[in-house]
Amino acid sequence: MEKLFLLLLAVFSCISTVLSQTSETDNLDNQFWNETQLVFPLVKKEDESGETIDKLSLFVNGNLRFGRNISRLTDRRIGFGFDYQLNKYVSFTPSYIYIAQKSAAGATEYESRLRFAVNLENSWKKFSVDDRNLVEYRFRNSRSDSARYRNRLRFRFPIKKDKKEFFVPFAANEIYYDFQEKTFTRNELSVGVSRKLNSSITADFFYLLRINKSDSPKQLNVFGVNLTIEID
Repeated sequence: MEKLFLLLLAVFSCISTVLSQTSETDNLDNQFWNETQLVFPLVKKEDESGETIDKLSLFVNGNLRFGRNISRLTDRRIGFGFDYQLNKYVSFTPSYIYIAQKSAAGATEYESRLRFAVNLENSWKKFSVDDRNLVEYRFRNSRSDSARYRNRLRFRFPIKKDKKEFFVPFAANEIYYDFQEKTFTRNELSVGVSRKLNSSITADFFYLLRINKSDSPKQLNVFGVNLTIEID
């Protein structure tokens, strides 16, 4: 497990060093993101197969994003929400997030988001698919408020060893539609690997390519590590 982490970190470091040679004047930025999420199961229930699942959970998350070619902290986020598992295929996730973000000009912009997601998923023997449909309303201090729809389609491919899940490569694509601009404004393509460190902690290592239609910079290369910690 330690060798896997060292290898992934070495790959991220090498690629970010090469990309950091590209100037922001080229309308491109290279960033590092980290999100830590604490999950508190509130209601547990057995599903049709007799397996115990988290029917209702509370989660709290914090997010740090380093931009300007990974040279400074440019984005801080904190939020909370609930995840309600209707059945094995459908879940609902209302949430709130507060953001303090440095603009390209250096000013700090503040934003609050109210979000609601409907998550659809299914799994087969060798892969699983989940489709997140999210609507969010953005209260912004420096610009007019806005609402947008986000759709993320993700494929996961569990790799098993001795009938136990060893790690899970994944690939996803997310599109953004802004209701005020009446157009698609962003696309995010991501690939990575998920690894369960123990019974309570899961880590995701990923690369994400963001293409902005209206925001600046137009392109982001993002490397990141997300941690999910279940407090049972």
